[in-house]
Amino acid sequence: MNALRPPVTIASAALVASTAIALIWAASAHASDDNAPLAPIVASWPDEFAVVGTKAEPLYTERISFARSSEDFTLEIEVLSQGNAALGTQTSAVAVEGDTVRWVEGCPKTDALCQDDTTLRGFLTTALVVAADRAGTLPASGVIRNLHGTDVVCIDDADLYPTPSTVALHPCFDIASGAVLGQWSPDSHAFVGATLADGFHITTPAPSLP
Repeated sequence: MNALRPPVTIASAALVASTAIALIWAASAHASDDNAPLAPIVASWPDEFAVVGTKAEPLYTERISFARSSEDFTLEIEVLSQGNAALGTQTSAVAVEGDTVRWVEGCPKTDALCQDDTTLRGFLTTALVVAADRAGTLPASGVIRNLHGTDVVCIDDADLYPTPSTVALHPCFDIASGAVLGQWSPDSHAFVGATLADGFHITTPAPSLP
């Protein structure tokens, strides 16, 4: 039975402007700038996790759930209006096959990238890191930060992708589970973009008894 990791307790408004969210996150984020080797962190990640959280925008809220089960990674985003009317649900899934990432459901890219996606971003990016670790191309280190009371390790965009994004956003992973919890902007010194709001829940397998 999975053990529920307790959510952080600082409340946040459900619907606020994206700029206000960025300012709050910038103030609360602990940017330690402590580099840590990635290999032992990735090696310690469990083969399973499940995350439930939200991401607020000015006119709508996204209810986000994503999970890992061994080689399979799934994502569901339910969009709700200010009055909680359902606006649609997006589902996506990828699988790590050897040292490549293949889309299983919801691929919005070219056929070649759907079969071997080296540009995967967002809440499914853990799959890309797992594949890089197996390929021997895992970046040497990441930066330890804190998001809503949870320690994360952020990987430089330029170290992870063959073609870095024009606007640098560094994916940040829960150190304990490997789940992507946010994106760090070195330009604004804040968590922005695909970043979960305060109050997310992470479940991981209970530790095995000795």
